[in-house]
Amino acid sequence: MSLQMLLDERAIQQVYIRYCEIVDGKTFDDLHEVFAADATGDYTQALGPGVISPDRASLIASMHANLGPNSNCGATHHNVGNFRIAVDGDSARAKVHYYAVHLGQGDFPGALYSMWGQYDDVLVRTSDGWRVKARVYTCALSQGPVVTSART
Repeated sequence: MSLQMLLDERAIQQVYIRYCEIVDGKTFDDLHEVFAADATGDYTQALGPGVISPDRASLIASMHANLGPNSNCGATHHNVGNFRIAVDGDSARAKVHYYAVHLGQGDFPGALYSMWGQYDDVLVRTSDGWRVKARVYTCALSQGPVVTSART
């Protein structure tokens, strides 16, 4: 393994860590630091049939709606680990486990919703660094009421 591959793997790990910081800080407009403008997100397995984000703008809008101040989701804490990264030049594949806990507000005051799953991503090297180009999001386990939703 070359030094460049190790540096790329480290940089890609930092993309996931930054994602957690942005989501937990609820600074969703900063997701341009994580996702390419034309990034797609397939959330069908975790959220239901047809839940696809066709680009970064729709992903950011979804975050505002489902995790923002007018949602049922208050404070969150996201963790990532078990990084499996394969770099091939200016592209990479990554499978990364996550654990996330969400505190309910609005319709679910005080409720806890926990999720364990995986990000299965394709990343590309850009002039601004590594960015997620395509994500398949899966949830292996969850516990508690789903508070990651817009208020009714």
